[in-house]
Amino acid sequence: MKEKYDLAVIGAGPGGYVAAIRAAQLGMKVVCIDKRLTLGGTCLNVGCIPSKALLQSTELYAHVLHEGQNLGLLSESTSFDFAQMMSRKEQVVESLVQGIAGLFNKHHIVFLQGDAQFIDSHQLLVKNQDQQEIVEAKYILIATGSEPIALPTIPFQHDKIVSSTETLSLKKVPQKMIVIGGGVIGVELASVYNRLGCHVTIIEMLPTICPSMDKAISKQLLQTLKKQGINFLLSTQVTNSKIHTDNVALDLKNEEGAQVIEAEIVLVAVGRKPYTDNLSLEKASIDVSKRGFILVDEFFRTNQPHIFAIGDVIEGVMLAHRASQEGTAVVEWINGQKSSIDYMSIPNVIYTYPEVASVGMTEQESSAAGFTILSGTSYFKGNPRARCAGETEGFVKIIADKKTTRVLGMHIIGPHASEIITTGVLMIQKKMRLQEVAETIFAHPTLSEAIKEAALAALGQPLHG
Repeated sequence: MKEKYDLAVIGAGPGGYVAAIRAAQLGMKVVCIDKRLTLGGTCLNVGCIPSKALLQSTELYAHVLHEGQNLGLLSESTSFDFAQMMSRKEQVVESLVQGIAGLFNKHHIVFLQGDAQFIDSHQLLVKNQDQQEIVEAKYILIATGSEPIALPTIPFQHDKIVSSTETLSLKKVPQKMIVIGGGVIGVELASVYNRLGCHVTIIEMLPTICPSMDKAISKQLLQTLKKQGINFLLSTQVTNSKIHTDNVALDLKNEEGAQVIEAEIVLVAVGRKPYTDNLSLEKASIDVSKRGFILVDEFFRTNQPHIFAIGDVIEGVMLAHRASQEGTAVVEWINGQKSSIDYMSIPNVIYTYPEVASVGMTEQESSAAGFTILSGTSYFKGNPRARCAGETEGFVKIIADKKTTRVLGMHIIGPHASEIITTGVLMIQKKMRLQEVAETIFAHPTLSEAIKEAALAALGQPLHG
């Protein structure tokens, strides 16, 4: 059996399903294929969404536990129900999966569950346990995302040495956990279990955590997480692992020499790699880089001009909202519409407590690019809304070109940074100058007033500093 479509989308994650919906809105006959039984990809099923649900639950618990008395909230016994936290996480995921399925039905998008393999440059074989069929499409979009990277000396053992996927579905809170990797995934999941009483150690081979962030932000985040009880071993390599009945032992090497550290669970969070297994890209003659990324041009076209690739399977920062924007752009280009993506204005967020958010250039990147910069910082300890909420840790930092005063970047560590950063996105997109930000009227009292104050500080005119 063969079906013909205008567009076949391989992957139903944030890049794929958004592209499928936009294509259907523009009148295309669309099929979306995914190996999972449920829509939403890694992000919705075993990534962004379940992790944020657990982060929210544990953040509220920790806040009441440590700050409740100061806020006038008294309880004889503050405790948690881990099973209920996990159950709520699953309910959140299920409701969002059903929401996407509803959108597919509304827009008459065909969803095929199974593995997709290229037969040639226009045909795909879709197989699952029950059946197989051939799909033919005028255009094909590859949006299969990424998968966790395993370390050669520490292979995954899904009950003791795990990836983020398994860590999001543990049956109980371990007494001790080791996290290998001090990036976004590592610090977020370390935060979840640390708040619930687990002794967490993060091992990072670099001398700092979250190295892509502005140095001042990274330094502050490290200090904050240490204060919360997370242990760090920086500039440290893991050389070997041994699995015992009750725990895992890791051999480490750093400036102090060799040592051994043990824990019930080891989370390996050293990054992700493009997922192109079983696609049979060679049958469509699609070029791939040495690192496994699909090669594309500025319009996300592969060397086969009717086949496109977006998101984690191509080079670039691995973010769900980046993939969504790329998927939308591809479909609009196919249909003759103008579309553009400003990569400088893509925000990056770490959902620790306090949150971290960044957009545009860091101070280090700005200087390396040849800019003479202006920099202004506003601390939340001087922000009235932050004082009212009892969340005064952190700051907003704005970086601008000294010659033009155009904003180059904004970086936040503080309460609700994930929401406040959107103002920085608009500043970058609209090429705003510091004077324009300083003249903007922010509601009082709000956390976002710190943005105005940071802009004033960069101009040398702070009102509250």
